[in-house]
Amino acid sequence: MHNILVLADDRAPFIEVIDHFRKDFFSVYIKPLSYLKNNIDDLNGFDFILLSLAEHESENFSMIQTIKENSICPLYIFSKNSDDEDKSRYLEYGAEGHITIPFNSKIMTSRIKSVLRFINKLKHVKQNIIKIGKLVISMDNREIIYDGVQIPLTNVEYKILKILAEHKNSVVSKDKIIHYVWDEDSSATDNALGIHITRLRKKVKCSRSQIIETVWGLGYRLNHRLCEEETKLND
Repeated sequence: MHNILVLADDRAPFIEVIDHFRKDFFSVYIKPLSYLKNNIDDLNGFDFILLSLAEHESENFSMIQTIKENSICPLYIFSKNSDDEDKSRYLEYGAEGHITIPFNSKIMTSRIKSVLRFINKLKHVKQNIIKIGKLVISMDNREIIYDGVQIPLTNVEYKILKILAEHKNSVVSKDKIIHYVWDEDSSATDNALGIHITRLRKKVKCSRSQIIETVWGLGYRLNHRLCEEETKLND
């Protein structure tokens, strides 16, 4: 079924929610907030995370950021006294929802289950996917996965990789990339493009070579054949 993580120092508000989930055969794990310090690598094993905010505001933003940087699942945050401005900031930091304590446990459970059903439905929809060796680019939901691990990219990095992937094994001129990525922004330069290419190469690469190849005097090329060959050698 689904794995739910509840992060809360005070478990009381979540007891009924946990009971509702377990009756439907969900696996629910309730941990203190300190769990985040030493278990970041485990966050990707959950399908939904519920976070009860701490007393100190700065700590809350740090926790939200840590969760969103290390997990791709939805995050709902819970608090007792947050005003509208705080709620807005929490959502801007990446949380998918904010719930005020106390709350109706049955409605809350149903809300989370509906989100999970929607996500599961999306997973079964045919996606526009480009596969290059162990690299998978999902064009519809902008996910970049290498060897089973999601790679976080900025909007600029994603656009660069997308246009190269759409013209794989062909050289794409610098001017064409710049126009596609920055549109009519006159501040965009060859130097700016080079900086983003360097950052992108550090994130997306094959085992022994750069997937983004520089073709001097012309532009850049996504060398998918080399990556596919290296993947076969490593299998």
